[in-house]
Amino acid sequence: MDPTRYKQLKTQRGFNYSYYWSPPAPGKPVIFFAHGFPAGSFLWRKQVPFFEPLGYGILVPDFLGYGATDKPTDPKVYIGSGYARDVVEILDAEGIKKVISIGHDWGIYLVSRLINYHPERVAACAFLAGGYGPPVAKGTDRASRYEAMKKMYGYDAFAYMRFFVQPDAPAIIEEHIDSFISLVYPEKVQLWKDHLCVDGGARAYIENNTQSPLPSYMTPEEKEHLKKALLAGGMTAPLCWYRAALEEVTIEDDAQISPEATQVKQPLLFVAFTGDILALPIIGDSIHAQYVKGPVTRKEIGGDHWGAESHAEELNGILLEWIQGLDS
Repeated sequence: MDPTRYKQLKTQRGFNYSYYWSPPAPGKPVIFFAHGFPAGSFLWRKQVPFFEPLGYGILVPDFLGYGATDKPTDPKVYIGSGYARDVVEILDAEGIKKVISIGHDWGIYLVSRLINYHPERVAACAFLAGGYGPPVAKGTDRASRYEAMKKMYGYDAFAYMRFFVQPDAPAIIEEHIDSFISLVYPEKVQLWKDHLCVDGGARAYIENNTQSPLPSYMTPEEKEHLKKALLAGGMTAPLCWYRAALEEVTIEDDAQISPEATQVKQPLLFVAFTGDILALPIIGDSIHAQYVKGPVTRKEIGGDHWGAESHAEELNGILLEWIQGLDS
C-alpha cells in the first residue's frame, strides 16, 4: 500500500483520522475496507493492490488506536454511533456518496453500525469470517450469554478477551510483543485452542515469552512492520475495543438503534472461513436468516481467522465476482 496515499481528517468528535484513499475510475464504485484487531489498515495489504489497478476506489481507514489515527484510552469513545459518524465525515470529505463496505473482525462491528445508522451510504456489504453484527439487547446478562456460547462452541472461545481487558495487559503485550504476534497469528489453529481459548492461557503464553514459527502467509518483513506499528502506538488504545465491549459501553450505545434499523436490506456477501474457531460460520448463517432482508451470497474458503491473508487470491476472486455481479 502506497504510504503517500494516506490522508488526514479531524472529525467532529475531535479525533484525527488517517486513511488510505485512491479515487475510482469513472463509473467504478468505492470499496470501503474496515479492519479489526490488531493489524489496522495493514490487514488489507493483499486486497488493495488487487482492486486498485482495476479502477475501484479504495478507502481504508486506520480506526482509533491504529496507524497515524488518534489513540484515545477512554473506552466510552469506541462506540458504533461514533464510528459511523466518523466514517460518514470521511465519505463527505472525499465526495463519496455510497460505498461497498467490507469488514473483518472488529471491522464487522463498524460496517454493521454504518448500515444501522447510515444505510443510505452503503450500496452493499461483505462480512468476512463473522457475519453481520446486530445490536445486543440492553439488559442481556453477559455472563449467561458467554456461558451459552461456551456450551455451543465446546470450548471457551473468548477466554483471551478477559486477559485483554486487564489493566496490565497492554504492558505485558508490549514487553513480549513477539510472543503476542506468534499467538495471534499461528500457523496451526490448534495453538488457539490450547492457549487463546483457555482461561489464563493467553496471559501465560505471552508472559512466558513463548514463541512459535511465523505462519506461511506472513513474511518476516510483514511481521516487523506490524511489530513496529503496534509498539509505536502502544497497546492500550487497540485493547479499548475489547474494554468497550466487555464493559458494555457498546450495548448502551446500541440501545438507540431502532428495530427497523437493525434490518439489512442491502446485498450482502458472507465469506465463511471454515478453519476459524472464533467466528463459526453457523453463527453468521443464523444471524443472516433473522436480520437480512436483501439478497445474500454465501461463500466459503478454507482459511482460519486470517483467511484474508492466507487465502488472499481466492478471497479476492470471490469479492470481485460478487462486486461485478451487483450491477447485473
